[in-house]
Amino acid sequence: MAGLLTLEGTIMFIPKAIALASLSAAFLVSGCRSDPVSFRQDVHPVLEHNCAVCHSPGGIGYEISGFSVQSYATLMKGSKFGPLVIPGSSRQSNLIWLLRHGAHPSMNMPKMCKHLVTADRKCAVASEHARRLPGSQVNMIAKWIDQGARDN
Repeated sequence: MAGLLTLEGTIMFIPKAIALASLSAAFLVSGCRSDPVSFRQDVHPVLEHNCAVCHSPGGIGYEISGFSVQSYATLMKGSKFGPLVIPGSSRQSNLIWLLRHGAHPSMNMPKMCKHLVTADRKCAVASEHARRLPGSQVNMIAKWIDQGARDN
């Protein structure tokens, strides 16, 4: 089956699947441009408020993983195990898997002291503040990543 598309008076026949895919792609691209997520205004405040207790120099999460949310540069650097953000792909970004609790329970974020090998004072302080991010915040971070994870 073919779809009918007119362009400046010219009639072209194109397969229906290609026409639908093209329209879908145009819609998705225009949707991303219309509502950009800002690292400084949207993403960083969430990470700073919810993750920095552990994932900044001196925090237990930083000591274990080397991952810091202190700045755009440290976030993009990732952990000593590799990158956590893959610009353009929230599906491949480990940060989203961890925040959505899609990984092993010992790795999901946030974690409580019982999931850590060490249960010192730093972990106790971090556990007092730990809470699972609401889906809306995780989705916003995922959208920022899908939009290219820019330092904006």
